[in-house]
Amino acid sequence: MHRWLKRSLVAALLLTATLVIPEAQASGGESSVADVRNATARFHDLDKAIGADYIRLLPCFDLPGVGGMGQHYVNTRLLDNVVDATQPEGLVYEVDGDRLQLVAVEYIIPQAAWTSSDPPSLLGRSFFRNDALGLWALHAWIWRPNPLGMFANYNPSVKLCPGH
Repeated sequence: MHRWLKRSLVAALLLTATLVIPEAQASGGESSVADVRNATARFHDLDKAIGADYIRLLPCFDLPGVGGMGQHYVNTRLLDNVVDATQPEGLVYEVDGDRLQLVAVEYIIPQAAWTSSDPPSLLGRSFFRNDALGLWALHAWIWRPNPLGMFANYNPSVKLCPGH
């Protein structure tokens, strides 16, 4: 898949997805939330995320009245049929003035790459199937508690984007 197409699909998913929640094919076995935190703690430093090939895909976005989501950085090289909990395809940052704070990770699998009749799942949760975009996705709010649940799409504890 061309890089620009992957970016477009991921951007569209992030703009329109409504995630529901259930295990993706995890490499090396099922990881815990603590493992994910340990593996992604270095990405609190945005320069380290960029150095690990995460690129900014969208401006910050939110859903006023529901909560913030933030600025997404995605490593498009990881968009395949394998999900490793400790290498999320996306990182989600809250925008706080001129500072970005890591608040969540996102797992993404293109539907064309997923051949099982069962939905992918990870961390005990099924991915949401977005037929319009041809993707499976799952958010995990591991760095900011979410009163709507760890795997909800938006988080009322995350600031709305500047200007909202």
